[in-house]
Amino acid sequence: MNSLIFGGHNTTLLSMMSQMLPNRIKSYIRDQWNKMDKGMYFVLLLAVILRFALPDQHFIGARYVYSINLVMFYLRILQLYYVNPRLGPKVLMIWRMVCTL
Repeated sequence: MNSLIFGGHNTTLLSMMSQMLPNRIKSYIRDQWNKMDKGMYFVLLLAVILRFALPDQHFIGARYVYSINLVMFYLRILQLYYVNPRLGPKVLMIWRMVCTL
């Protein structure tokens, strides 16, 4: 399961790095989805550190962080539906509701 999560995150990391050409850095920094990616990687790193640092009886904390990371990853997958004319406005409404939380 961990390798599946890391594989998915590595593909989004590679796509993020391909977007960071010198002439597009300002638009890259302003994009809300990329800010979410950075947060997602931070939460993933925190989950991995907790996974290996905490003893087995306190492993539930790492699972909570993994579940937060999974929710963020699902929201990131919603970007695929953003270009669909029927689903795009609904995804935009969900994104704005998440931002207000």
